[in-house]
Amino acid sequence: MSINIFGPPFDWAATGSMVQGVATLVGAIAVLGAAKMGADTFEAWRRQKVTERHIEQAERILTAAYKARRALKYVRSPLVDGWELAAAEEHFKDNHGADWENRAGENQQRLKTVRALQNRLIKTADEWSELNEVLPAARALFGPDLEDAVEKLARQFIDVNIMLEAHMDDRGADPDYTREVKAAIYDVAPHGSVNAVTAVINEAVAEIETICLPTIRLEGPKTSVIKK
Repeated sequence: MSINIFGPPFDWAATGSMVQGVATLVGAIAVLGAAKMGADTFEAWRRQKVTERHIEQAERILTAAYKARRALKYVRSPLVDGWELAAAEEHFKDNHGADWENRAGENQQRLKTVRALQNRLIKTADEWSELNEVLPAARALFGPDLEDAVEKLARQFIDVNIMLEAHMDDRGADPDYTREVKAAIYDVAPHGSVNAVTAVINEAVAEIETICLPTIRLEGPKTSVIKK
């Protein structure tokens, strides 16, 4: 009778099955890990692209606001050059002829000044258009507060033009009305007072800065400066 000093025979089949099972489990874990890593990588890439999009649009909106503020300041400057008045006079002579010549000197001067400012406004059409172009992105990416601020700034171009038209027909019968019109079309204010239109422009730009600058600087969101 023989004795097996090495113990019972080793079950290679069972061991192979176990190893195969472990390999399958390890493979599954590896696949899951790769999938998780891929998902994390995609999510990080997506967040980066969203952040870049926000930064890009914030820069565009803020740049448009600065250009618009500068354009409105140019339009509303009370200093009108002689060549601007001469160009305005040529416009009236070409389009109104004898009717222009029959107007009194003071009336002519007022009309020429108004037309000179209107010519400035025409030159700033691109700045006004840019504000309107960024409105959808302002709302979609940053919300209604930014949209309202951009829209308010864009509206000043229209309001100034309305007041210029009003001043063209103003005969000075109502001094208070004349002062209101001039306060709208000129970026000036009596000593110790505030120009209402200038204040609206500055407030709108300040609101745009409050919302856009933190995004550009990769800071946290700020609270609106405009009280609701």
